Amino acid sequence: MWVRFPPSAQMTTAAFQRKILSWYQKNKRDLPWRKTKDPYKILVSEIMLQQTQVSRVLPKYKEFLQTFPTVRDLAKAPEGKLLSVWSGLGYWRRARFLKETAQAIERKYSGKFPRTSAELIELPGIGPYTAGAVACFAFGSIETFIDTNIRRVYLHFFFPNKQDVSDKDILVIAEKAVWKKDPRAWHWALFDYGATVLKNTAINKRSRHYVKQSTFTGSFRSFRAKAIKKLLNSPKHMLPQTELLDFLEDELRQSEKDWSAQEILQALTNDKLIQKIGQQYRL
Repeated sequence: MWVRFPPSAQMTTAAFQRKILSWYQKNKRDLPWRKTKDPYKILVSEIMLQQTQVSRVLPKYKEFLQTFPTVRDLAKAPEGKLLSVWSGLGYWRRARFLKETAQAIERKYSGKFPRTSAELIELPGIGPYTAGAVACFAFGSIETFIDTNIRRVYLHFFFPNKQDVSDKDILVIAEKAVWKKDPRAWHWALFDYGATVLKNTAINKRSRHYVKQSTFTGSFRSFRAKAIKKLLNSPKHMLPQTELLDFLEDELRQSEKDWSAQEILQALTNDKLIQKIGQQYRL
């Protein structure tokens, strides 16, 4: 089958599949979330892996599932315990969204995961990529989906001299190239090829959707993290408002940042990561 690719990158889908899959057979990574079809375990891994290296996720994935082995366990998880287990992965909102998703599955689906990406994407904090990944890895869906590594593979092979490439253009190719016999293995192969062979992240800049990840140190996110860690290390995960404000103002003063401590706490409250109860804040 021929696909209408750019003139500089003409090849058959069969040739592309052979290249990626033959490499994958010799270089596949042994990862725990690839040994299960449990949608809950797969969802946990996918949320953890967002903007986080595999090496950091591996120990946290094991700890998280030991602490919250089922959807129901996560749905009932105390906020402090959830964020304590999540500590070290960053992007704290992901933990909150994960719990909200578990609660929605318990409430709307009686604890059973929806099987289609169209249903999954309606859950809290789940976007097109995560919905597609869970549908594929848990239920064998042949629908295509794109993350940074997969995008890099298609940009490299099919758009080598083009700038401002949209995901819509990539999906036209991806939908024809997907290996329907085993879509799980196919997407794992794309992940691994993009992550290990195509390490030149400059390739990503040719995507219309490229966004440079901001530096964490000294960022607004870093001060949010400081506030949460301060609460995690406090008795009952609670502090007087004045103490938490003083702590953040001191941290901001040392870093010479213009944000206010109140602004940081308000952002955390808006994201439902902390609660204000009277004159105290708690997780």
